[in-house]
Amino acid sequence: MRKLGNLLIYILVVAIGYVLRHISLKKSLKLGGIVGKIAFLVVKKRREIALSNLRMIFKDKSEDEIKEIAKESFANLGKTLIEFLRLPKYDKNQLMDMVKIDGKENLIQAISSGKGVLIITAHFGNWELIFHILTLFTDRLSAVAQRFKNQWFDKLVNNYRIIHGGEIIEKSDSIKQVISNLRNGYCVVILGDQDAGNSGIFIDFMGVPASVAKGPAIFAMKTSAIVLNIFDIRQSDGSHIIKISNPMKFESSGNLQEDIKQYTSEITKSLEYMIYKYPSQWLWLHNRWKTRCNK
Repeated sequence: MRKLGNLLIYILVVAIGYVLRHISLKKSLKLGGIVGKIAFLVVKKRREIALSNLRMIFKDKSEDEIKEIAKESFANLGKTLIEFLRLPKYDKNQLMDMVKIDGKENLIQAISSGKGVLIITAHFGNWELIFHILTLFTDRLSAVAQRFKNQWFDKLVNNYRIIHGGEIIEKSDSIKQVISNLRNGYCVVILGDQDAGNSGIFIDFMGVPASVAKGPAIFAMKTSAIVLNIFDIRQSDGSHIIKISNPMKFESSGNLQEDIKQYTSEITKSLEYMIYKYPSQWLWLHNRWKTRCNK
């Protein structure tokens, strides 16, 4: 019965995607925003997580302001899902027309160096769009992603992700492959903003200790990869700005554990800056501070 249910979900998503690709982007985004705001009203658990996170971080904001940010965050997720389902509609030239790239020279120089390029991003704006834009600059591209339990849905999502090129590395078996790819001059994209559980290290994130994955710092130090932070910023007219940072600079202290913590902290700061600047574009419904520091 579960397999049948999973198959029906897959068929439904394919059908919705087909319909969305035959209506205008403006109407699609409006629909996505509505779906997101409906989800805010009906998905109580995620709504309460988002509101709780926002109250904890923005103690100076009113309850009305908190709720508005949360609703817009859900709306952003709805728009992102709609845009994702429309991806097969676009060729690479059309993709480029959708975005303005700020810091393009940083990416071009990093790729031209011949070194691996570790790209750190987050569930921010339309994070899925970043991978597709990167295919315009290199065919040596991979991204780490977690597998969905629904195998039909997982296959659909990953097929959409690589429709313009690149490859997906399954998160549960990613360490060796990421290191190998970086050493062979690949760009590797990692989402670095989720709770890392007991395997992470505790870093102050927006003023609250959070469990942060130490993998990105370890990958960078092991491979001497160039590290770039890349974020997508959604615009009110439906377009996007892809913001590419300068390469991160880090000098070793000689103490491995301290270096990992310091590097991870530097990576985290770039995300903090973006969230403070565009709070409604981050995925507040994720239980980011689920793992608590016992110290």
